[in-house]
Amino acid sequence: MTTSQSRHPRRAPRWLVEATAWAAAAVLAAGVAVVALDVVEPPVAAAAPAPAPVVAAPTPTPTPVVVKKKPAVKVAPPKKRAASVPAPALGPPPGPQFDPAPTRFAAPEDRYALLAGVTNYRSPTKDTIGSVNDVRYISTYLQSQGWPRENIRLLTDNQVTGKALRDGMRWLASKSQAGKTFTFFHYSGHVKQFGGQREALWPIDRDWVMDSQVTQLLGQVKGKAWFDIAGCEAGSFLPGLPSNDRLLSASSNAVQKSYEYPPWGMSVWTGLLFDLSMRQGNADANGNKVVTVGEALRYSTYYAQSITLRQRPHGRQTPQTAGDPIRGWTLANPPA
Repeated sequence: MTTSQSRHPRRAPRWLVEATAWAAAAVLAAGVAVVALDVVEPPVAAAAPAPAPVVAAPTPTPTPVVVKKKPAVKVAPPKKRAASVPAPALGPPPGPQFDPAPTRFAAPEDRYALLAGVTNYRSPTKDTIGSVNDVRYISTYLQSQGWPRENIRLLTDNQVTGKALRDGMRWLASKSQAGKTFTFFHYSGHVKQFGGQREALWPIDRDWVMDSQVTQLLGQVKGKAWFDIAGCEAGSFLPGLPSNDRLLSASSNAVQKSYEYPPWGMSVWTGLLFDLSMRQGNADANGNKVVTVGEALRYSTYYAQSITLRQRPHGRQTPQTAGDPIRGWTLANPPA
């Protein structure tokens, strides 16, 4: 696990942020290498996995989000659209909104996180591109916000077995206390579908962690919590988990693919939510130099759709958020 922390760069002007996102959307529409985070698994008897839907990246590519060091961003303001071209139906751009603040906050020693990501799957399962980068990045970010390293359980690649995922969820529940702790869970990787009716987290050993098990295990967490899933059909895990104390976010709805962006080395959702929105501060809609979780979720939801709007053949991803309406907090000062 990396513990290095990068310096916070000067925040880009809003026109620059929007220009970067729309430039990315325009390039992606032309065929940039954005790939589905989850792909249809070929039969076990197949000689080789089916090719992932990857196409060659054009030159130049949009400015990438990278885990360590970022180059300077130089993007021209976006051109106005022709009147005959309808605006994409993404909802209103993220602007200032009121995010209620909590009344109690969790001390650093009362914050616990389970982060699991799989990049190198076992054949014939197709590898992802940036799932391990996702969770390592989040781990480093949490530590930069005052989370003790010993309170973060990081599982990557071969460590992400079905047993390890279940044990990790039980560990989170055992550490949680109502009115005292804040609990965070993030998963990046494949999601297994069973006939479109049931889904599961996809561990390295195929010891499926069914949606009902995820709901049952994370449902035992007491107090305030945030559960975040970056994978295809991630919205299928929403039923049963969100509550007034539990916030759940998913990178796509229950019938959509979620994408990774190779130049970033991360998933589109994680790069937007934890880097562009929070660390770089681009989601600061009211200009007070504090990015609330509510602001970050609105910003990332809008631009995830924008960036993946014209992806083929699966279409865009539409992130989902449900649960705890008190979202005027940051990971540096989460609620209890």
